[in-house]
Amino acid sequence: MLPPNPDYGRGIFRRQVRIRAGVREVHVDLEDSNHAFRLVLRHDGERVTAIEPQYVRHPFTTCPESSRFLVATLVGRSLAGMPDIRRALETRYSCTHVTDMTALALGHVDEAGFERLYDIAVDDEREGRTRARIRRDGQPVHEWIIARHAIVEPAALAGRPMMQGFFAWARETFTDPAFEAATMLQRGYFVAQARRSEPTPERDHPAIGDGMPQGVCYSYSSPAVERATRIVGSRRDFTQDTGALLNFER
Repeated sequence: MLPPNPDYGRGIFRRQVRIRAGVREVHVDLEDSNHAFRLVLRHDGERVTAIEPQYVRHPFTTCPESSRFLVATLVGRSLAGMPDIRRALETRYSCTHVTDMTALALGHVDEAGFERLYDIAVDDEREGRTRARIRRDGQPVHEWIIARHAIVEPAALAGRPMMQGFFAWARETFTDPAFEAATMLQRGYFVAQARRSEPTPERDHPAIGDGMPQGVCYSYSSPAVERATRIVGSRRDFTQDTGALLNFER
């Protein structure tokens, strides 16, 4: 198991996601404390012609290998009736975050000129509660108070789970673009849990020692997990430095 982060309780997890759609391509950029990815999805109006992920900053040496399965599974697929790729792609072969970015890109292939910026902030848990919020193009969309991985405020959403079971209730509750923002906030909340630990020195904490269930993503699945080692200096703290997000500094 990973050692606790002595600074947890005083910080904020921050993530930004930027979407830009062109005539035959969609760009999605993502950066947070643990990740910095860029992705271009290209299409001909009918089918996916290319998916080009760039792993600028990532926690494990094995993470970029997951792109092979993503490309092999989706390139050549019809845009019409594209399935929920979170279900179409087996998690043990995929990068969770690049899969999410691909889903975002697919959601905007018909919107040339479209641009959107999400700002996600999740406070460290204090007195058993966490505040999570998301802004879209500078405007607030959702703000939730969470305890034990379930929403407690607003009252209309009280008891709704933030982990397993989230997508089922969110689909019934929200329509786009509020649903898209809700999924972005849930993903941010999920990754924000990483602030609870401090896996340094990195050489002493390979993936196989983290205690994560097998199959949750490519680097936590066999055989990759047996050789996945942490990259020194891959983590960032954006608690006070929000302007550095999406600058993609290694």
